[in-house]
Amino acid sequence: MKQSFLLFIGALALLVLVHTAPAFALDCGENTGQKATGKPIPIGGVTSMSGIGSFKEAGDAAEAYFKCVNDNGGIHGRPITYHAEDDQSQLDVAAQAAKKLVGDEGVYVLVGSTSFIECIPNANYYLKEGVLEIGLGIPSQCFRSKNIAEVNAGPRQRGIGGADYARRALGAKTLVCSIPKFPGSDYSCNGLEEWGKKYGVKVTSIYSDPVSPDYNSLVLQFLSTNSDAIMVYGTDDTGARILDAAEQQDGAAKMKWTTPTSYYTVRIPKAIDAKYWNDRLWVNAELAPLDSKGKDNQNWVAVMDAYGPKVLRDSFSQAGYVGARYTVNAMLSIKNPDDINRSTVTAAIQNAKPYETDILCQPWYWGGPDATEHNANHVTRTVTIHDGKWKNVEGCMPSNDPGLAGIEALEKKLGIKINDQVPLN
Repeated sequence: MKQSFLLFIGALALLVLVHTAPAFALDCGENTGQKATGKPIPIGGVTSMSGIGSFKEAGDAAEAYFKCVNDNGGIHGRPITYHAEDDQSQLDVAAQAAKKLVGDEGVYVLVGSTSFIECIPNANYYLKEGVLEIGLGIPSQCFRSKNIAEVNAGPRQRGIGGADYARRALGAKTLVCSIPKFPGSDYSCNGLEEWGKKYGVKVTSIYSDPVSPDYNSLVLQFLSTNSDAIMVYGTDDTGARILDAAEQQDGAAKMKWTTPTSYYTVRIPKAIDAKYWNDRLWVNAELAPLDSKGKDNQNWVAVMDAYGPKVLRDSFSQAGYVGARYTVNAMLSIKNPDDINRSTVTAAIQNAKPYETDILCQPWYWGGPDATEHNANHVTRTVTIHDGKWKNVEGCMPSNDPGLAGIEALEKKLGIKINDQVPLN
């Protein structure tokens, strides 16, 4: 699905992504400057790299951070080895991939997994095997499972975030929710329907063909609802095609267009008619602005420059870095390197203190060994395309999802607060 798009813009993307050496010292683990040479610590990820689309940026970013950690002492001298498996966007393949990593490779934890569907077949398996996953997901199982905690806000939260911005700032009273039809995708539009009932916004859900969509027909279907606004899901490449089709129908003049954070990449402004969409496209961003001058965000950039120069700069890459950093911090709390195994890593992650970072609007946390649901990231931002670049228009706004009551109660117990001082830039 991504091949033609990537070939077309690959050169432009590489010009943005490839940088010189970082201007400041990298912050990676113990920062010893010495390569780790001990017994490897296996970590894995199950990711959709093909099929419906590709979401490999988080795993690539996690691997880049682990390489930096390995060059700086590892985990008390033990290096991290990273194993990534493609689930091909298929439930049976995702199950096989998890069993290969957990059963055959013996990974201690899964980090950077980003998939359309893998939480569905694997949530109970991870619980049975006593292994945790810190990744990015879409179905409800990714956020309502004891052994899975995602760094991303998830499509339900980012959809509600974008739709609520359309309600508050753009005056929308009717809205279309559009998402490709695949197992678990209804969790997203169902969430918007619940939100709409609470806030008096009529939501119409439209499910598209994930394999061979007709973008022109899809856009005509959107416009035929006569809705005030739309939340249209998709990866950045399919998003570019949808926006192109919308432009042909002058769609921006007929409804307000909001999208999830998957559109927030360095590629989108180059892949669409930025002049047409100037101040007419609003994107919910789950993490810090890509050009944020925050210390941790700058470290993410520097680590990618040094260890992952071809990794796409997007929110998923940021999230993979955050998940990897949280995992490393947790493992470093295990003082004896010989004691590092799946069981101790599981306990360390579950009991680790919340991770303060300028990449998120509030600390990221697991919530203890008894937490049965996880959605630590539910405070998001809004950006728009302005003069060919991304412009931040709203920062750190909590989701108005009526289904977050359990998460909010846990955060109150843990003392988690929104960081209103997180810089917009």
